[in-house]
Amino acid sequence: MNEGAKSLDTLDRIGGHPALDFVNTVDAWHGAEPGAEFLHEYEDVLRWHREAGLIGPHNSRALSGGTARAEARGLQGVRAFRDSLYAIFHAVATAKPLPQAALDRLNEAIRNTVRWRRLIASGSEISCGWDFTGAPPDAIVGPVAWQAVELLEHGEIERIKECPLGHGCGWLFLDSSKNRSRTWCSMKTCGNNAKVKRFRARERVS
Repeated sequence: MNEGAKSLDTLDRIGGHPALDFVNTVDAWHGAEPGAEFLHEYEDVLRWHREAGLIGPHNSRALSGGTARAEARGLQGVRAFRDSLYAIFHAVATAKPLPQAALDRLNEAIRNTVRWRRLIASGSEISCGWDFTGAPPDAIVGPVAWQAVELLEHGEIERIKECPLGHGCGWLFLDSSKNRSRTWCSMKTCGNNAKVKRFRARERVS
């Protein structure tokens, strides 16, 4: 969780995976003031994807050529899709049943963006990439949608955790610690805030 102005310049990437970092573009999912936004306009979405290494300059230009109305609709779709990803990974992190409506939205994103997916050969190496030439702005959900599916299907989902309810913000992350003891999104923010609250509570008791 970040303090101060909510812009991509102040956004920490602590998720350990692009799909989780994308969900964390909301400053807090719960707490006293949830919902502060890092993606204020469609260009912020493109910038986030570029900085995450999910699209390059060509695809960024291809997706930014729409009308203002189309980009506004694209931004709305991105935020709704992010809500669904949060619902899915929150359920994973808290060992709850996966919400079907959110899974349906993820499946829909996969179906709607597969047309822009491309196999790319470089010598004997083959990889999957994207070509968004002619794509509408809302196709930008494709890279994160496919990353999310990859994580759910092949990732160590037992390591997905959520910054805890109460003193935490709800950001999601992969716990890469050896004994899986990580609790907070960051000790600089939520972890430190919790320590301060515990200290003040002990002072009041004493």
